[in-house]
Amino acid sequence: MKEISPNTIIFVDEPYLVSLGSVFTPIPEEKVPVLLEEVFKGIKGTKGLHCCGNTNWSVLLDTKFDILSFDAYNYASSLSTHSDKVKSFLERGGNIAWGIVPNEEEALAKESLSSLRDRLEEAMAPFTKDGVRFKQIIAQGLVTPSCGLEGLSTAGASLALELTAKLSRDLRSRYVA
Repeated sequence: MKEISPNTIIFVDEPYLVSLGSVFTPIPEEKVPVLLEEVFKGIKGTKGLHCCGNTNWSVLLDTKFDILSFDAYNYASSLSTHSDKVKSFLERGGNIAWGIVPNEEEALAKESLSSLRDRLEEAMAPFTKDGVRFKQIIAQGLVTPSCGLEGLSTAGASLALELTAKLSRDLRSRYVA
């Protein structure tokens, strides 16, 4: 990929991470960071990790990746319970891809730029209680759809991407200028 672009971003997208700590996971939690680190060592460039459900974020945030991508539309509160780990992640230069734009037709139809901004700001607010500046969260954040768009119609996917771009521009103009 570096032949095409010198700046690559590769995401590890592991839907099974939502099962961490459950009886359905045959791997002990302490082994997960070791296995993820092994995968990340083989990736050149920016390393991302995507999990589109609730998981034990503290286990994942101890690994060395650059971007955490998660479904903030449905699971924002699950990340806020690990505020100290998020603070450390941001302090070491990590970025968070806030998947705040829903990827389901019915939910998407109910949202607007202002409703998504309100929802995202509400999701980010708990981290400021632990000393993370709101502007830092914005500056080290990306706005994304909650997960893949394959389940949406063409019009729905276009709307999701349009809202994602508009929300990103709106937040950056308000807070990062």
